[in-house]
Amino acid sequence: MTLPNYFYGGPPKAGSSWIYSLLAAHPEVFVPDGKYVQFFTDFYDRGIDWYEQLYDQATPEQTARCDLTTDYLFVPEAAERLAKHIPDARVFFSLRNPAERDWSAYQHLLRTGQARGSLEQEADTAHRLLSTCSAYSDAIERSWRLFGKENTHILWFDDIKSNPQAAADSLHDFMGVSRRLIGADDEGAKNVARAARNPYVNGMLKQGAVALRAAGLSKVLGKLKDSALVDKVLFSKDRVPKLRDTPDALAFLTERHAAEIDRLETLLSRDLSTWRGRP
Repeated sequence: MTLPNYFYGGPPKAGSSWIYSLLAAHPEVFVPDGKYVQFFTDFYDRGIDWYEQLYDQATPEQTARCDLTTDYLFVPEAAERLAKHIPDARVFFSLRNPAERDWSAYQHLLRTGQARGSLEQEADTAHRLLSTCSAYSDAIERSWRLFGKENTHILWFDDIKSNPQAAADSLHDFMGVSRRLIGADDEGAKNVARAARNPYVNGMLKQGAVALRAAGLSKVLGKLKDSALVDKVLFSKDRVPKLRDTPDALAFLTERHAAEIDRLETLLSRDLSTWRGRP
């Protein structure tokens, strides 16, 4: 049975696009088309055989087979399903200042028509992109419990931006594949949030993307996402406001995540003082 053996633990909006590009370009790594598989969250009822066929094109040289879905470890049921089918899975996280991550997630939800209220109104909604995906400590402890500390690796979004080569080397080492020099296109987390031309159209297309993935057309979806024409049609050149330029949102998110940052510092023995009050 050919199943993935490496999993992105999350969260979304923390460098996953950079990670996808990095790994998809590596000859010893197999990543399915369409970036996010979402088997253990959205398509589990299709069965493990459906999941396996997504990886049946991996060659013997591609010893690292990856599922880069961004929230398995933030959804307890999905994490338990993963452990049931692939108990020897290896998991890596990319951790970003949770205030920054939430702001990016909120802008994404606005851009795709999935949120219409204020940040404060949307923060505790059922949409897990905002409600649970900055609970890093819970997800990491879940990974430790299910797969072991030795099979859990931590990347830092700030490191991806400041020293992408070192971040790439760290991930390649964890995956047991050869280190590679990264090119200019791979240098740092470059996704720039831009304003949607029409959030309602974006929202409908978001649902269309879900339908394509459900129909097994992830390869088509991947090509559409990479299309310059689609990008030009959907997004304007306007950038969304920076968190540091929205003091009310900054204050709200800083207070919201203070306890989580304290807990994470203790859990990982890392000084995260730069995350406090800093977007």
